[in-house]
Amino acid sequence: MSRQRGLDDIGPESWYDSMPFVTKHWLAAVVIITVSCNLEVLPTHKLVYVFDSIKSDFEIWRLFTPFLYMGGFTKQEGFSTVISTFLLYQYSKQYESGIGFNTGGAGGTSDYIFMLLFGMVMILVTNIYFQRYVLCKMLVYYVLYVWSKRYPTAQANIWGVPVPANLLPFALLLLHFCLGNDYMEYVQGYTVGHLYYFMADVVPKVYGQSYLQTPAFLLTKFGIGEYVPPAPVNGMGATGSNVRSGFGGPGRVNAPSDPAASSSRHSWGNGGQRLGR
Repeated sequence: MSRQRGLDDIGPESWYDSMPFVTKHWLAAVVIITVSCNLEVLPTHKLVYVFDSIKSDFEIWRLFTPFLYMGGFTKQEGFSTVISTFLLYQYSKQYESGIGFNTGGAGGTSDYIFMLLFGMVMILVTNIYFQRYVLCKMLVYYVLYVWSKRYPTAQANIWGVPVPANLLPFALLLLHFCLGNDYMEYVQGYTVGHLYYFMADVVPKVYGQSYLQTPAFLLTKFGIGEYVPPAPVNGMGATGSNVRSGFGGPGRVNAPSDPAASSSRHSWGNGGQRLGR
């Protein structure tokens, strides 16, 4: 009998493996870098966003690392760092496990990666006004906002209080405002999130135009639909990617509850390779 992988398994490895592809790697990178910086294993000042260092010293890694450092563990910001990390896990996982906005990859992994790249670029652009050094929280709030627009009738909760998904961003904003916390991080993330939602969902429906298109290299790497890695061989894990040689119409997203099941294979357009091998 094959061993079913999922949240019912016990143990950190099974829990980690149960997460979707992008969420798993993003969360792991954030935890490793955030903890390493707080333990002074990595120099925080070399990872945050400083435009002058990028321009004059060509430290181009600063375009990416500010989105992987969540913040400090001090008394002032430790609680916010932990909560934002939980929000990353919760809402990135929910968005990626479902069918996201379709910008060419049927709402699957390719589209989600493109959505994150779009958010990172726009957060950097809007940061000309907001002038922040740590940008990871804004990217998390961006994902949360897009999730609330994609699944507006879903149920969420704040400290046990049920809140409809379409009101969750504003409830969090109001809560932080009333507590006297830095609510402008939410404003920046929500602003970019609304821009993505408008371009990815409203414009195609209202104006019949599609300005956001997932790049071909992402579709080639991850295919159309959810990323499905090869099934383990002889009980051992396997790595790889699903590559489609041709792109026809929109594909389907496999059920996220059992992404590696080899018993249910799907055809992804004419001339494409079968997934889930």
